[in-house]
Amino acid sequence: MIERLLNSRGMVACLLAMATGMTLYFRMPFPDDNLFFELMYLRASPVFWGFKYTYILLLYTTPFIAYSIVLSGLYVFASKIRRTDKPGRLPRYPDPRKRNDLYIVLGEVHHPRRPTPSRDPRWLTIPARGLFTGIAIFGAIGSGKTSCCMYPFAEQLIAYQAHDRGKRIGGLVLEVKGDFCHKVRDILQRHRREGDYVEVSLDSEYRYNPLHNDLDAHALAYNIASLLNNLFGKGKEPFWQQAYTNLVKFIILLHKVAFDYVTLFDVYHCAISPELLQQRIEQAEELLFDQHFVFIHKATYEEHIQVLMDFDFLPDEAKDMDQYRAPATLALEQHLKKHAIEFWKKTVPAPEKSDPDKRAQLEAVKRWFYDDWQRIEPKLRTSIVEGISVFLSLFDDNPKVKRVFCPPKECYDKEANADGKYGKPLPSFSWLIETGKICALNFPIGMNPGLAKAIGVMMKLDFVMMKLDFERAVLNRVPQIEAHPGQYFRQVFFICDEYQHFATVGENEPTGDEKFFSLSRQAKCIPIIATQSISSLKSSLPGETWRTLLQTFRTKIFLALSDDFSAKIASELCGREDQLKIGYNLSETGHDTHVSLLTGKAQSNRANLTTSKTYYQQSDYRFDVKTFTVLFPAGSRRRIVNQENNCSCLVNMRPTGYMAR
Repeated sequence: MIERLLNSRGMVACLLAMATGMTLYFRMPFPDDNLFFELMYLRASPVFWGFKYTYILLLYTTPFIAYSIVLSGLYVFASKIRRTDKPGRLPRYPDPRKRNDLYIVLGEVHHPRRPTPSRDPRWLTIPARGLFTGIAIFGAIGSGKTSCCMYPFAEQLIAYQAHDRGKRIGGLVLEVKGDFCHKVRDILQRHRREGDYVEVSLDSEYRYNPLHNDLDAHALAYNIASLLNNLFGKGKEPFWQQAYTNLVKFIILLHKVAFDYVTLFDVYHCAISPELLQQRIEQAEELLFDQHFVFIHKATYEEHIQVLMDFDFLPDEAKDMDQYRAPATLALEQHLKKHAIEFWKKTVPAPEKSDPDKRAQLEAVKRWFYDDWQRIEPKLRTSIVEGISVFLSLFDDNPKVKRVFCPPKECYDKEANADGKYGKPLPSFSWLIETGKICALNFPIGMNPGLAKAIGVMMKLDFVMMKLDFERAVLNRVPQIEAHPGQYFRQVFFICDEYQHFATVGENEPTGDEKFFSLSRQAKCIPIIATQSISSLKSSLPGETWRTLLQTFRTKIFLALSDDFSAKIASELCGREDQLKIGYNLSETGHDTHVSLLTGKAQSNRANLTTSKTYYQQSDYRFDVKTFTVLFPAGSRRRIVNQENNCSCLVNMRPTGYMAR
């Protein structure tokens, strides 16, 4: 009220002067009965009327001048005093367990421009349509990404429709520090959903094989090769990634064709052992093809063992080792005839009629092995194998890692694993999503200082594989949702802390986070990721692919940033607007200028000093770069950029447990 009066001080002074003038006009009228003024009226009437009207005018103008001086002084001195706005009362915090509609409360909205409280604060919320377009949180170390954003957001999603088994939300939680999973478990227990928690860790009962899925061999091999390049550096020569992909692809394809099962340990073992790889190819031939063998009696083999050592004779298990057999070849038959060794030929049929597609794939593996792999120089083959074994050996030298992520095939057999001696296989992500389960991969890299780097490298692959399985299960819901528009499909969330450790881009390949996030909206997926800065995201991705990934998140939350690049990008994302700028100009001119003989400087006896003040409109950034580096610490106000609603505002980020009720 007082500020509005001071801003309208001219009108206020005029009104006060009118009231004062009317009062003085009746209290102190012009002295017409004065002898001097009577004489003036008789002798010089115009002079008398001039004095009288001047007196009446001064009754109004003098108070106006006095009031203007007083109000101007109050305005000048009052503007220097910092006035604090009295904050208003927040509405009652909406309990997430009682919400009929899905939305997330980000925090308390304050003044959109200045870091001052608002007289009418309100909760800043993101509706379901905004949640499906993704939320990215950026903040330096200690800025409150986890405590002020991830924890409250996760609790609101978990608490939504927690009482309804058909509508409660499920999802996937990825993190590297190890504390977020425990927090998620506490939240589930608080909302009576402890049965929905599924954890994969080195000490859990679940077993997860990253290669046991419906992806083809090339996609699995490409993910492993891409991960190797991301971890150990990608050179300009594409040969090494192609060689890694080719070797891993055919080993995976061989095991899927012959045994319908493969682990990362199998890939590692066959890569470092050419003899084992050839033996696996021969086993696949026996399973898929009719084989021609040469048989001889055991006594005959022992008698001529010296001349038969160069051939692959093995005991025939079907005859209790009373006879030996070897693959029938022309060279073997000629050798036996030359030494007059009695033998006979027999065709061993495949145990069951094999799939023609599998036979064709096995032929491709054989062509690669005999016509490609074995023709490469031994030194080059050693380099290729070493590039793979340096990483895949992690699944051999660590028994816990091997037990969890490389379980035997019997683990997935209900009869062979009825007692659970091989562990409990992790259910498919499609089942986890549709039943409202929350899967968490708890595998902190700091659990052992000696294995920190090795575990971190191995964890990256398992996270990426698990993330790909989750993404594929989510995207498979799209045709089902379109086919049944009247059916209710529960929402699903993807929460990832320290996202720079897990980010992947496909570029020209069909896989990648940028492709998943661009399609996840229709599948009702709520992706929420947190990372330290845009710079950390940029350093973990090749080239300029971080821009493609960043644009898939429509809502971006910027906390305190500590690097100039992230602050600059954040300022650019907030956009520009027309702002009123003030310019000052000072100029000095001199007349009859001459050079002083005493000082040697130019001087003049007459000089003019001119000052000017101009106002102009200029398009400038809504928030400058410095704003994002001097934001308040955790629990205080934060800048929020919600690009979906095209707004920028100042909010008070506080944990859910401390929000005003």
